[in-house]
Amino acid sequence: MERSITQEGPGSAPDDLKTGSRGRAGERAGDAGSGFPRASVSRLNPTWLGLSLVAVCLLVYYLSLPNRWNPYLHFVLQAQAWLDGQTSIPMPRYQDVMPILDATGQATGRGIIPFPPLPAWVLLPFVAVWHEATNQQLLAGVFGALDVGLAWWMLGYLPISTRIRWLTALFLGLGTVLWYAAVIGTTWFFAHVVAVGALCVSVGLALSADREASEPRPIGESLANLLRLEWPGGWPSAGLLVASGAGLALIFGLAAASAPAAVLAGAGVIEGLVFASLAAAVAGRATLVPPVLLVLAVGGLPALLILGGGAPAVVAVVDVILAAAVLGLWWLMRIRNQATDRLLRGLWLALSRPESVQVAAGIFFGLAVTARLTILLGFPFLVLVGGGGSWLRRGLLAGAGAAIPLVALLIVTYATSGSLFNPAYDYLYHLELAYPFGYHADWSISDVRYIPQNLGIMFLNQPWWLASENSSGQLLCAAGQARGLFDASCPLAMPNPIGMSIVLSSPAWLLAPLAWLTARLRRLDRATVGASLAVVGIAVANLMHFSQGWVQFGYRFSNDFAPFALVLVALGASRIGRLWPVVILVAASVAINFWGTMWGVNLGW
Repeated sequence: MERSITQEGPGSAPDDLKTGSRGRAGERAGDAGSGFPRASVSRLNPTWLGLSLVAVCLLVYYLSLPNRWNPYLHFVLQAQAWLDGQTSIPMPRYQDVMPILDATGQATGRGIIPFPPLPAWVLLPFVAVWHEATNQQLLAGVFGALDVGLAWWMLGYLPISTRIRWLTALFLGLGTVLWYAAVIGTTWFFAHVVAVGALCVSVGLALSADREASEPRPIGESLANLLRLEWPGGWPSAGLLVASGAGLALIFGLAAASAPAAVLAGAGVIEGLVFASLAAAVAGRATLVPPVLLVLAVGGLPALLILGGGAPAVVAVVDVILAAAVLGLWWLMRIRNQATDRLLRGLWLALSRPESVQVAAGIFFGLAVTARLTILLGFPFLVLVGGGGSWLRRGLLAGAGAAIPLVALLIVTYATSGSLFNPAYDYLYHLELAYPFGYHADWSISDVRYIPQNLGIMFLNQPWWLASENSSGQLLCAAGQARGLFDASCPLAMPNPIGMSIVLSSPAWLLAPLAWLTARLRRLDRATVGASLAVVGIAVANLMHFSQGWVQFGYRFSNDFAPFALVLVALGASRIGRLWPVVILVAASVAINFWGTMWGVNLGW
């Protein structure tokens, strides 16, 4: 069998992340006792290989649908509303918006969208320039291609060959439903594209801080490490953890008392400071505080603008803060001396420590959750993988980082809807009786009883073979008409609009279970276990949802766990020791997704 060593170069972690760790993973991978000999490292430049993947995917995404027009502008309207000092949007002429009623029960002409806010945050700079003319579909293609580049970077921290790394990243870009999501680019798919990018950064940071996470260890040793419990940071961290719980209780109490959104925002900022202090206490390094405070400031400025409703005084405060930051940076660059060099070097060292990287992984994980809520169930990966040393320390560091955007999510939701949990989706749930989802009005919006029927969609659903009518009930195929591969009037096969089997639409996902091959040698690695727990957790949460998507190719909810599953695919492809099955499965996945994406474009989905 063949197994490769960790790639050097731009895809590798800094030397100081773990002293002496560089190269050890590869050496263990080539240990004769492991059964997985190592291969040679490619001489091709990893940066250029990654950029070539981004360029190829960007070109393919653009050519798949060059004339882009998006009929669903939920996120564009939300971003424009924020820029106008509003939290609600003007009621559009399409679905998934809950109308706001006045005291007499009459419609006000404005509404609330049920979707988490990160995609709208991402669109803010573009909407500031192009307003409602912002081409969200085109941006979905750009961000989708960047997702592939981020996946390439993420995979560089695994002990795999360059060929496996390239094929796995290509599989994400053109062999999964990310291709379809990036091309269609409407509200629901744009959220997936944004979430995949943030999650790839989170997983990559965690792997970079823990270079040994993917190295199989004896199962007994792994269990012993999990059972060993040593509280990190002593009493200060325990006290701060209690304080963070009290802060969350205060936020919920203020919301229950219908306090003004600005009051909750202030409580949220204090809560963020508590989490920053918790991270510093757990890490045992006060140097963690400045970068986390910087994140709070960056996130806090747009929050001030939104919660201030565009008031001149609030805008003036934000302008002063930004001006002070720009002047401070100019001053630091102008007076370059030994003191400022030491300051900048110290800041960089603080940011590159494993504990700091783990906090950053938590922050990006939290951001991914603010695009797709079910990603929250993937947190076990950051407990098992990342900087910190022990599972409890890793979890607390990542949790402190993730809590900052998640608290911000609660505050923004409260400012928008008057509730910490968005009521719009539950409102809309009861309006969707017409859709063929196997809907049960007496069940909740997420219910374990939906899992059996949704498992059928996820693993068993096939395309419509030799269909006699389309999803609108229109008859197909006139008498004597020959069926075509892409003929919408008389197709040989067409995608099932409710969704298709994840294995049928992307057969290279079958490589993921092969990451567990090391278990036959009674050896497991934390990356495999953590990624598997994350995939299962997110998948179960999605399967409990009444709808698995509509007018889609494949199974779009798989995007929520794709970065975690991609880790398993890369490790599984490396551990089988043969390249040809990987090439065949990835090529088949690309061909099938080409077929599905072209059908989505033809049908106007």
